[in-house]
Amino acid sequence: MMDVNKAKQLSRAKRQATACLLVAACVFIAITVTQTLLPDVGGQWWLQLIKMISEAALVGGLADWFAVSALFRPIPSSHPIPHTNIVANNQTVIAQNLAEFVKDKFFHKDAIESLVSGSHPAKAVGNWLQHSANAERLAKYINDSLAGLLHVIDDKPIKAALHKGVHNALSHIELASIVAGSMKVLTKDGRHQRLLNKVINKLSESLQQEPTQQFIADKLTDWLKTEHRRLEKILPSGWLSEQGASIAVSALSHILADINRDPNHPIRVELNTQLDKLIGDLEHNEDAKQKLNDFRDRLIHSDTLAQYLNGIVADIKLWLANDIASENGHIRVRLGRWLQTMGEKLTQDTQLQQAVDHHIGVAARYAAPEMAAFLAGHIRKTIESWDAAQLSQQIELNIGKDLQKVRINGTIVGGLIGGLLFGIEQLIHFLA
Repeated sequence: MMDVNKAKQLSRAKRQATACLLVAACVFIAITVTQTLLPDVGGQWWLQLIKMISEAALVGGLADWFAVSALFRPIPSSHPIPHTNIVANNQTVIAQNLAEFVKDKFFHKDAIESLVSGSHPAKAVGNWLQHSANAERLAKYINDSLAGLLHVIDDKPIKAALHKGVHNALSHIELASIVAGSMKVLTKDGRHQRLLNKVINKLSESLQQEPTQQFIADKLTDWLKTEHRRLEKILPSGWLSEQGASIAVSALSHILADINRDPNHPIRVELNTQLDKLIGDLEHNEDAKQKLNDFRDRLIHSDTLAQYLNGIVADIKLWLANDIASENGHIRVRLGRWLQTMGEKLTQDTQLQQAVDHHIGVAARYAAPEMAAFLAGHIRKTIESWDAAQLSQQIELNIGKDLQKVRINGTIVGGLIGGLLFGIEQLIHFLA
């Protein structure tokens, strides 16, 4: 789209340059007519001086008009002479040279690195981020970008990747070795016995509590009502249940106390024996190993695991969507705080600033050739795709105003040279 203001300025500059040329032409014609019709008056030296000035101005103005016009249009339009319409005829060259100029001068590796080192981006970013309003604005932008990304992401590839990752991880796991190793760690230095002591203590404490005893009594009452209905109607079932519960609690408490006091209690010995046997089977018994591997394979290919993994993805996505949609979501709030904290650190820590600036400079220097090649190619292709007439029009619109001043200057300078040549001519006649 044409810039109206630039078009008006170009039109005004053209009228001014043409006016200067017409003034010179009118003066030249008027003096020539005067010399023809009034030879006595036409022989005056001052009239000859004005004629030569106007003649030289006319030549200079016309020459500059041709030079300027030849840049943007064919002259004449029907059968143009060579080296006119220069911009349109050299569109490819202009595109290539401009692209190379931008690439070499603006995106050279040294120029980019110098720009980064001189601008101190880390400190500038820190000064901007340490203001809470700026940090919150950036956090909101990132949060909104995540919301858009979340809506366009397809769940199927994510679920497939998760399934594949879990399947690959589980399929390479030797459950027998892991279970055997875990049990060795658990039983080392009698750790399992200390764990058993804690379980016994907790169980003893639970048995001494009234709710537990009442629970046992209620179960006994239910048992009597179910298994001995007739006898339950005759006997005091409530009293019997309470007594039975008391006896059961007392018996269990004594058993647990015996186990807790005696490190060589048969139950402890049997526990050690069974654990040693289980560890030995897991390490040396191929049937035990195969059973665990079969369990692993059934787990990998089970629908339950697939549904569980799909549920994880759906729950995470739902949580993210709800959190991102909230103005006070965890992600947005924490991201804003983190950005503000990072801004304060960048502002205060000189070493951190230097490190960040260095890494930005290295990254920019590394990326500069690729970016330069991309931009240069984009500039070249864009210019080459333009219509030739439109290209000429756009260039003339931007620099044509100054070129019209060249026409005015050419007219004036031509006139001054004409006057100077007339003076030299008269001086030679005077000295001869």
